[in-house]
Amino acid sequence: MSSIDLVVLGIVLEKPQSAYDIQKDVEYHNLSKWTKISVPSIYRKVLQLKEKGYLESDIVKGDKFADKAIYSITEKGKEYFEKLMFTYASQDVPLLFDFNVVIANLNKVSSNEAIKLIAQLRESIKISAKANEDYAIQYATIPLVGRTIFEQQKLLYNSLLEWLNNFEAQMSKE
Repeated sequence: MSSIDLVVLGIVLEKPQSAYDIQKDVEYHNLSKWTKISVPSIYRKVLQLKEKGYLESDIVKGDKFADKAIYSITEKGKEYFEKLMFTYASQDVPLLFDFNVVIANLNKVSSNEAIKLIAQLRESIKISAKANEDYAIQYATIPLVGRTIFEQQKLLYNSLLEWLNNFEAQMSKE
């Protein structure tokens, strides 16, 4: 069970398509920014889901290109999709930020170095927030469920900046 399963099944549930088109859909929706999914892993995942009976394929004649397999979801796949939706909605929501290892080790460097590192973290968060804002503008026409994730990310970046400011103020008092 993986979030990649959920992504692939959700895309194919919307409309049957080739593995290449699924990859393009993942790129278009910028899903690798929000979950651990890499475009190269999608083709492998499609084949695994087919082997397990969650997807089926029909070979379609290509116009200029070779024949291609178009994947669609099976009843078993729909049941698995619903199970995954419920499972992921019911789990704890971990907020894992790689920069927390820097925060956890700030007491091991000089105060001046700690201040520089906090400033670098702040700048990195601002850069990420700007990239998110740019993506939101670039993909302004995607469905609401995609646009709302951009809004969620914006709120998280703003909260992280506020948290970092509070942390820095507390650190400077100690």
